[in-house]
This record gives sequence, C-alpha cells and structure tokens, in this order.
Amino acid sequence: MKIRAYLLIMIGAIILPISLFAAIALQTLLRSEREAALQALEETVGATVLLVDRELSSAEAALRVLAHSPHLAHGDMEAFYEHAGSADRGETGRTILFAPNGQQIINTVMPLGEPLPPPPDYVRVRTRQVIDTQRTVVSGLITGAVQRVPVTTINVPVPLGEGRRYVLASVFGTEYFSNLISQRTIPKSWSLAVIDRDGRFIARTRDLARIGQQANPELLRTASGKTRGLLRAKTIAGVDSYFAFTHSPMSGWLVAVSAPAAEIEGAARRAVTLAAVGMLVAMLCAAGAAVFFTRRLVASIRGAASAATALGHGAVPHAPPAAIAEVSELHRSIDEAAHKLAEAEAERTSLLEREQEARVVAEQQVQIRDEFLAMLSHELRNPLSGIVGAAQLLRMDPANPALKQHAQDILLRQGKHLTRIVDDLLDLARLARGKVQLDLRPVDLAAVVESTVDALRIAGKVEHQLSCTLAPAWVLADRTRIEQVVGNLVTNALKYTPKGGAIDISLSTDGDDACLAVRDSGVGIAPELMPQLFDIFVQGKVSLDRSQGGLGIGLSLVRSLVALHGGTIRADSEGTGRGSTFVLRLPLLDQHAPQEGTAQSAPGTKARPAGSSVLLIEDNHDARQMLAAQLAAMGYRVLEADNGKDGLELARRELPGLGIVDIGLPGMDGYQVAAQARRDPLLAGMRLIALTGYGQQTDRQRALDAGFDAHFVKPLKFEDLANCLAAG
Repeated sequence: MKIRAYLLIMIGAIILPISLFAAIALQTLLRSEREAALQALEETVGATVLLVDRELSSAEAALRVLAHSPHLAHGDMEAFYEHAGSADRGETGRTILFAPNGQQIINTVMPLGEPLPPPPDYVRVRTRQVIDTQRTVVSGLITGAVQRVPVTTINVPVPLGEGRRYVLASVFGTEYFSNLISQRTIPKSWSLAVIDRDGRFIARTRDLARIGQQANPELLRTASGKTRGLLRAKTIAGVDSYFAFTHSPMSGWLVAVSAPAAEIEGAARRAVTLAAVGMLVAMLCAAGAAVFFTRRLVASIRGAASAATALGHGAVPHAPPAAIAEVSELHRSIDEAAHKLAEAEAERTSLLEREQEARVVAEQQVQIRDEFLAMLSHELRNPLSGIVGAAQLLRMDPANPALKQHAQDILLRQGKHLTRIVDDLLDLARLARGKVQLDLRPVDLAAVVESTVDALRIAGKVEHQLSCTLAPAWVLADRTRIEQVVGNLVTNALKYTPKGGAIDISLSTDGDDACLAVRDSGVGIAPELMPQLFDIFVQGKVSLDRSQGGLGIGLSLVRSLVALHGGTIRADSEGTGRGSTFVLRLPLLDQHAPQEGTAQSAPGTKARPAGSSVLLIEDNHDARQMLAAQLAAMGYRVLEADNGKDGLELARRELPGLGIVDIGLPGMDGYQVAAQARRDPLLAGMRLIALTGYGQQTDRQRALDAGFDAHFVKPLKFEDLANCLAAG
C-alpha cells in the first residue's frame, strides 16, 4: 500500500475511538452538569443556614452580655431598660425581660412602667424550660403578646445572685429574616425559605404573603429526621422542582431552596449540546486537516526521494524547498554537519574556559572561608586567653584587692567582647533566614549618631580628629538596629584610620531621604575589593596584630539591616591610602516626629516594687552561682532553685519581692512557672523577670503574655538588670 492509504487508515483509527469516547464523555458531562446545578442548590442552602445561625448567635451573644448588666443585678430597671434597647434587632425587633412565671417585666417596644399583658401558656412553658435547663431556646413562629404580629424569639437564661432568675428574649419580626435571606444572590426562578419546627414559613424570598402558612407537605415529610438532603417534587403551585434542604443546628429550623427542574435539566442539556456540536466540528476539521497535510507530506517525501536518487548518482542534489520542515532539514543536514562540528569545538572551548573561571571562584571562596575561620579562631582565642589568665590571677592571690579588681575587669571586658562576636554571628544567621523583626518607631538619626560617638569617646576609642555636622532627621526605624548600623560605620572608620587621622561625620536631608556620610582619611579601599566589600566574610588586608580587619561580617550586617529599613548604603574610595566614604540613606518621615516614646509594659501588667529578697530559678549551676553572687553584692538576699517546682515552693515559703526565672527549665518551663505564680494569691505582688537565650520579638511578647514584667536575653548584661531593678 501507498503511504496515502496508511495515513487514511491512521485517520480512521483515530476518529472512531474519539467518537466512541466522545459519546461517553457527553453522557458524563450531562450527569456532571446536573450534579453541579444540584450542588449549587446545596451550597446555597448551606450558606443560608450559616447566615441565619450567625444572626441568632449574634443575638444570643448580645443577650448574654446584657444578662450581665450591673443595672439588672442591682435591680435598677430604669437604667436596664435603656441598656436593653441596644440589643433590639431590626426596626420591628425588641428585647423582653421575663419573670420566672413568664410575665413580661420589660418590653422595649412599650414605655417602662406601662402594663404588660399576662403571659400565654406557651410563654410560661418556654420560660420554665429556659430556667430549668439553663440553655438557650429558639422559638418557632408565634404571635406576639403585645403587638399581635407573627414573630420569632431567642431566649437565654439570666442567673443572678440570691436565687433570682430571669429570662431575656430578643424578638425578630418576620421581615427581619426575609430581608436577611434576600441578601443571597440567587436566580430569580429560585425560591429560598426558612421554615420553623411546626412546618410554617418564617421567611421567604418570594410570595411573602405565604409567611405563617404551612410549607410543602412532601418537603416536610422528606426532611423529617434528616439533617440535609435533596428532593424532586412538585411545588404547591404544581411546578416540577428540585428542593435542597438543611436543618439549622442552632434553632432546628428548616432552610430550603427550590429551583424548577426544567431549568436544572435544560442547563445541563444546553451544555451537552454545545459540547457535542463543538466536538463534531473539531473532528471534521481534524479530518480535513489530515487529508490536506497528507498530500503535502507525500509531495515532500517524493522530493526527498528524488534528492537521494541524485546523491546516489554522484550529483549534487538541488531539491526545491520542501513544504515539510523535517524534509527540508534532511536536505540541509549534510551541509551543516561541518558547521556544527566547528560550533561544537567552539562550545567545548567555551565550557573549558567557564570551568576554569568557576574553579578560580571556588578557590577564592575557599580562601575567604579559611581566612574567616583563621580570623574567628584568633578573635575567640584573644578574649579566651584573657579570661583564662584572669581566672589564674584570681587563683594565685585571691585576697589581693588590686589583683582581684584587675582580673574582674579583664573578665568583664573580654566577656563583652565574646558577647559582641556571638551577637554578630547570630544576627547574621537571623538575617539569612529572614527571622529579624524590627520595632519601628520615629527615631531622630542625629541623636543616634551623637550617642554613638559619645559612647566611643567615653570608651577611649577616639584618638582621631573627629568632627560631626548633624542636622535633625527623623526616620521610622528600630533604634537598636540603627545604633548597630551607625556604630559599625563609625567603628570601621576608627579602625582603619591611623591615630591622629581625620574622620568627618555629616547628616543632612536630601529630598525624601536622610543622608548620613562617614568620611575618613584612613587606609582606603583597594579597587579589587570594592565590588565584594559588603559580601559576608570579605575584608581588607589584615595586619598581624589584628588592629585592622575583623570577622568580615560587619558591613554585611550593615547592608542587610539598612535594606530591612528600606534604605541604601554605598561606599566610595579613591584607592589604597586615600581614605574612604560610606553614605547611608534612609527614607525621611513626612513630618518631624515627636520625641521617641518609652517602651510600655504588656497589657494587663504593671510594675511591682522589688523587695529585699530575690528568687533565682536557673538550672545551670555556674550561671546561677555567678548571678547570685552579683545580686548579693547589690545587697539582695538571694533564694536559689534549679527547677520550677522547687522554686514555686520556695517562693510561697519566703515571699520574695522579685523572681528571675530561666525559660528553658527541666520539667516545668519558665512560662508555666510564671502562669502558676500569677494565679497564686500569695505571689500576686512578686515581680517576674524572664531570662532566655531567645531574643526575637515573638519570644519577648510570649514572655509578657505569660505574666513576666521584663524579658532579658542571655548572656545577661548585669548593668541592664541593675537598671531594671533600680527602676522598680
């Protein structure tokens, strides 16, 4: 057979199964369209039940709030009458206060003091039911005793002291729920209704005159004993319809929606018909396209055969361009083979060059890593050597006051140095994981620069010609983090500028930005270092005494923190030995902000004066002993415990004025200790301070929520704790 015959057989083999499966798919589509329409009915009735129950729950919540009115508890009915009017639902709604015998005491539709009618029997029974069960009761459709109109009510118990009992009821007019369900967007041919437990219409979206009448008997029979369901039946008007219904779990009412069956079936049939026509047209187009492209394919193959015959006879084929791209590619493949070989050689050379470049980058990264590890070991070894040496000094002659003071100064100074290194590494890790949260407040950037420079002067680190020209510039920032940024920039200038060199700090406004520039006459920045200056672990050439250089993370921290504030940081230098300039830009506030506010305590807490006794709960023996010694040196009597249970027992026995509690305790953690202390009347006056290794804003908030008055992060800076204790 020729290729044309094979192609025609292939077309038939494709079209016949498609036609068979298309018929099955159309039947499935018909069924799924009908099910989708019925599901829309069920979703409508389910959403309506939620809407009705939400209104009933809202009314119940309002009544329960009203039930706790102090006016009612004190018998001030005039004030309670005014308060009760706020719980009325809709224009015809009202609030009623019932006595235990069902007699109305207050009805907001009537002036206070007007005589109210005696209660019908069903009111007495309902009132007694609410009082006996102490549960909310939702009525069906009833006739109001005062206005004599159809209404529904929700009734809640009001337990008061001395055995007094009342029942509060919120009354809904029928138009309230009719207006409520009319808010649902449904087709005009659908009908939505709310039916009480006796089968009478409470609300409808159509035929409002039927409110109060009996609903469709077949619907009521089918819905009896079922939570939800579907039904096909004739309406009272004789229209064949689908019904979807659901019982309200709160009131027991039946919510139903009906839609004409012709509409449901017609929509499905129209969708199937449209799909069938589209599929038929698609198959006809496919058959025509197959015949057309078969002819072109045969012609192209014949051209390729002629070219192959010419090539076999040693002639150069000159086949015309084929209509099929693949056949044309066959004609060009031999001529392009040489070109592709040359291209492959060029690609191989390019890959080799890129591999060599990647190797150089990898070697540089390894070198940077090795330099960082070497620097880190040196930076850690220096303070650790000082700490070990100070400890040995204390052992040599512990009674010598001068020697003891000198050793303590070394321990404190080197401990702070270690803390700064760890803090920088932790900040870098938090920034890399996106875990840093900012406490944004209005901050005067000039005040931050002044305080940073003053601190460096006091610490004796300024041995340069340092000048400041600062204009007021308010920004929205986390003051602690901005102080960290400014401190890094100024310290960097001091570190890389020889003694006696010039450092100029200027702060100005430029458009919508605050512009802080730190210029120095120091060692400058090498051109090859400039592109990677703000990358992690990148640093300039370091002297053997480490007076310059560092861990290579300071400027990386600066760039990340500035980016979190929506700002930018730029470095400029004319080269080695010619100084450098760092320019920080932060968005200005629209207007000058007021002075920065002080931090406030968490809601529900207030400061408590610390007594002369301090309870310290810490499971780490060394940390507990050191902090206890420091507190004792301040004049406190320190009570120690290494777990939460013993600590609480010790607190109940000694009644200290202050408790310092580690969060990560074995068994009962610090949050549980605080919660139990706050529930204990004996410990209500004890002030609590949390001590933890976790310093995120969420950790601080969790500590305050648990009942702590303050939150400190390990390693503890004792001067911060002393300031907190002094502030009371």
